[in-house]
Formats: sequence, structure tokens, C-alpha cells
Amino acid sequence: MADSEAPLTYWQSLAVAADQGHLYLNPDAAAACSSACDTYLWKLRDSKARAVELAEIDGYGDFKSGQALRQIFADKAVGGEDNMVDVLQSHIDVVEQMQVVFNKFFTATDNVDDTNAANVRAQGSK
Repeated sequence: MADSEAPLTYWQSLAVAADQGHLYLNPDAAAACSSACDTYLWKLRDSKARAVELAEIDGYGDFKSGQALRQIFADKAVGGEDNMVDVLQSHIDVVEQMQVVFNKFFTATDNVDDTNAANVRAQGSK
């Protein structure tokens, strides 16, 4: 691996294993897992959008202490160390990597089914 390449994540390594035929998952189970990923991704993205909105809060008054508290909460939502938006994005990234792995199993099965159907049609036309 070149120095500029990042090491594979756990889910990326599972995707490679699936591509190499070292990992198998029942296509129906893979489709169910992928669907669960879709649902979870929707929830994570919705939560991320709400977290962005939390950075635009007011009502803490004009005193320095109120403004300082507002900034602390805004930074926890967006831009600060370990902020909610970045944490949610890291979860989104992992779920998307999971979904890539799951999709390999039912996409590959669909491709094999299509190929087999084409071969059967070709044999039938002879």
C-alpha cells in the first residue's frame, strides 16, 4: 500500500473479501440489511440537519455569560471538537460502507440470474 493510501476500514475490507469470494451472505438477508441501512441513513441525515440548526440558537440574552453559553452549545452542534454534525457524519460514512457490502450480495445474485436467463433463452433459440 502506498503512503498516500489510507488503510481500509473494517467494512471496506469486508467489501474486498466479498469481491474475492471469501465472504458470503444470503441475498435475501443482504437485501433486508441494505433496506435497514436506508432507513437508518434517513434518520442519521435528518438528525444531522437538525444538529446544524442547533448552531443558530438565540435567547441567551446580551450578557457575556449568555453569549458564551450560546457559543458553547453552538460549537457542540457544529464546528467544535467532537461536534454532533461530525459525529453523525462519521456514522453515515460507516452505514454507507456497510450498505456497499450488503448490496454486493443481492446485486451479484441479480447479475447471475440475468446471465443465467440469457443463457437459457440462447439455448432455447437453437
